[in-house]
This record gives sequence, structure tokens and C-alpha cells, in this order.
Amino acid sequence: MKFHAKKDMTFRILIWGSVLLFLGLSVGLFIPIYHEAGFAASITFSFIFGIFVIIILWLWYRTFYVVTNEHLIIHIGPFKRRVELNTIKKIEKSNVPLASVALSKERYFLYYNANDYTIIAPENIEKFVEVVNEKRKEPIRFLK
Repeated sequence: MKFHAKKDMTFRILIWGSVLLFLGLSVGLFIPIYHEAGFAASITFSFIFGIFVIIILWLWYRTFYVVTNEHLIIHIGPFKRRVELNTIKKIEKSNVPLASVALSKERYFLYYNANDYTIIAPENIEKFVEVVNEKRKEPIRFLK
């Protein structure tokens, strides 16, 4: 089952502000740089800022979580992490502002294996935990 990432207003402003900034730089700097540095520099800077726009949008639209029979697959843009469901120890609510696959301030630490963790933020955490528990032999500890 697929769960979309929760996206709050802070991250919407941050992401779309960054997209508009880099898009503006990609287009707006082309003409002034062209006259001063030449055509190659103009194309290079426009290409670099355009790539930033593509990566940011890729992260925004391709962040989601998939629960299969044996794994939790965490997608964030071009990256993918696979966690075996049976190795998940607990899910705990957190407000720590660490960089992660969470696009919301309401985040959850997902502890797995002996000492590994990742930070997630599915839209419906209760349904997420319910689906994960259906696939496991014993339920996960969920600390709200």
C-alpha cells in the first residue's frame, strides 16, 4: 500500500520559494552573464540552476512510502531505502528539525535493526501503523 508524504505549509513555502528562485536565476541570469562572460558561461549557469529546479521538484513529487508484504520502501526523489518490516522496533513522534525524508514538521522516528533509524512523515500515520502491523507477526510500539 502506498502512503504519500505529509506536506505542511512551511515546507510548501520553502520548496516552491526555492523552485521560483532557481528558475528565476536560470532564466534571469542568462542575459547579463552572456554579455559579460560569454555564451558558454551563460549556458552553464542556466543549466546548473535548471538542474536544481528539477531535483527539488523531483523530491517534492516523489516522496512517498510503500508497504509491501515484507518491506517498507521509502522513496524520496531519486533515492530509495528498503527496510524489512520484521526489523522495525518502534515508531515515535518527534519534532526534531533534522534533514530527512519528511516534508512536514510532524515527524516520526522509525527505529529498525539494532541501532538504525529514519525519519518519516506519512499523511495518515495511524493507517500507516495499522497496515504495517497487519503485515507483521507482532505489533510495533507506536509512541504518539
